[in-house]
Amino acid sequence: MNVIIIEDEHIAFEKLKALLILVVPEVQIVGHAKSVQEGINLINTKPKIDLAFFDIQLEDGLSFSILEQAKGNFPIIFITAYDDYAIRAFDHYSIAYLLKPIQKSDLQKAFDKFRSTQVQPDYARILQAAIQDARKTNYKERFTVKIGDKIRLFDASDIACFFSRNKGSFLCTKEGKQHLVDYPLDQIESLIDPSEFFRANRKHIISIDTIEKVIRYTGSRQKVVLSCNFDEDIIVAREKVKAFKMWLEGES
Repeated sequence: MNVIIIEDEHIAFEKLKALLILVVPEVQIVGHAKSVQEGINLINTKPKIDLAFFDIQLEDGLSFSILEQAKGNFPIIFITAYDDYAIRAFDHYSIAYLLKPIQKSDLQKAFDKFRSTQVQPDYARILQAAIQDARKTNYKERFTVKIGDKIRLFDASDIACFFSRNKGSFLCTKEGKQHLVDYPLDQIESLIDPSEFFRANRKHIISIDTIEKVIRYTGSRQKVVLSCNFDEDIIVAREKVKAFKMWLEGES
């Protein structure tokens, strides 16, 4: 059985690979991709794929985009760290999915379901349903910050960016004030409106309302300058440049 894995986290990939060998000894992992573009290239160059594992949230966007652009036609087991809108779409169309951290028993159930399913799922309908549900998602509108012995609320619309520093996560207001927050950046990214905020790199999430200018940087990357006089350079990661340009232009 030829299997490919679309997963951008190295540890998660290695764990899934090890579990697959335990659950399905005859499996052959014939490809691995970490981004939407790598996934498209992988699928378009592999002659035979029996099954694919797709992490939903990749470093350059949602793996649903692969379904729109790749030429493959094979069953997919989806993976997600969040029990969110995508899961509702999968439930509706009876698609196998796995929640992180993946357990051996859950993987076995997914394989049992895959082997018993005779009809090829309609991924175009899944994609459309997921997009529609995403538009109904209630994003976090405010964040609490502890200042001394007081708690202060900051509306998401007043935040210029979120960033990590010295193992902590912070928000920076549009007035340039910085405050420690309780959420890690990965969780913040899942809570905020992706049309308003963009994960530029592993350390910075920026608000579109606070971008003053975008400057060309080395190696085809881009530097973002915020109007709040943020005290760090914000460089859009090379693999995110295309998605960043689409986000600036209002494309999903």
